[in-house]
Amino acid sequence: MNPVMVPSKTRRTPHTEWNSEALFSETKHQTVTEMGGGGGRGRGGSRTQRRHFRQNRENVWKRSKSDPSSENNNENNGENRGWEPFATQNPAFDEYYKEQGIVSPEEWDAFNEVLRRPLPAAFRINSSSQFCSDIRRQLENDFMISLQSEVSEGGESQPIRPLPWYPENLAWHSNFSRMQLRKNQTLERFHEFLKLENEIGNITRQEAVSMVPPLFLDVRPDHFVLDMCAAPGSKTFQLLEVIHRSMKPGSLPDGLVVANDLDVQRCNLLIHQTKRMCTANLIVTNHEAQHFPGCRAKSSASEIGAEMEPPISHLIFDRVLCDVPCSGDGTLRKAPDIWRKWHAGLGNGVHPLQIQIAMRGIYHEKKFLRFFLLLTMALCFTY
Repeated sequence: MNPVMVPSKTRRTPHTEWNSEALFSETKHQTVTEMGGGGGRGRGGSRTQRRHFRQNRENVWKRSKSDPSSENNNENNGENRGWEPFATQNPAFDEYYKEQGIVSPEEWDAFNEVLRRPLPAAFRINSSSQFCSDIRRQLENDFMISLQSEVSEGGESQPIRPLPWYPENLAWHSNFSRMQLRKNQTLERFHEFLKLENEIGNITRQEAVSMVPPLFLDVRPDHFVLDMCAAPGSKTFQLLEVIHRSMKPGSLPDGLVVANDLDVQRCNLLIHQTKRMCTANLIVTNHEAQHFPGCRAKSSASEIGAEMEPPISHLIFDRVLCDVPCSGDGTLRKAPDIWRKWHAGLGNGVHPLQIQIAMRGIYHEKKFLRFFLLLTMALCFTY
């Protein structure tokens, strides 16, 4: 159901003069005590979200130089042990999720089997691209047929297919691994097609589950959207697609996306991802999501109207997306090392931070918004 929008005379005008100095000064001087978090933001203050990010994104595929386990084994056994796959068993994980009742006991074995399958690749066609229809036709009339003939010998079916729940066949699912894409000329041609179109910005490689939250927001071209935890930027790019969709070439929409992330390096990744859109309707900020400040905007006198209403002092967001930090249980298929490290405390540890970020979005609604706010929370627990 589409959200009900309540009209108001205080809605911001399409063309707004941004007070960027006030925006970034307020971002700079926001303190951690605003949300009752306690402690300062000096050198000794804790940055919960950043610490969680660094602790949970170690390179699990590269063994540390200080790890003597492999060297000791080689010295004791006198042989070179090959690579061993990650263990995919964790009794604590099974016990915890059985208690949650997310699946029936009869389906538990099938659920466990799916968790151990490799994550299939997925990508999305840029709906605002002028080549959107051409790329979709090429996938339907060329690659679906040619790739089907390639995998028919192995007994597999539907090597690529559109995701049935995504509108207009713009999201696609592929069962090919990177190694498989290089095994013959036809698959190599498909691989080169994906790389080229991704670099140009006509498609975006994105997990299927990551495409879901922006769909629930029901974003329109004139909406102002806040993405509170935006990096690496696939959802932000998806939001920008909607804002730019149906616009004539050379014209700019009235909407805007403010994409925020705590880590400055991930902000660079966010900019690298979204620059393929070549849009002026994007602002990237670097701030703690749980303390994200109010953004100010200043309207010119000519745009205020005949009633001489006072200018809007705060930026109005129509939609807010919170892709909050989590334990990443739903990423087991692409990060198998989570099986070894998983325990119930991972999710419980970041739960207060998730609540703070959600409350910050609600705080924006109560304090600044003149319209109905649709807030979407995203977590990595959907398989």
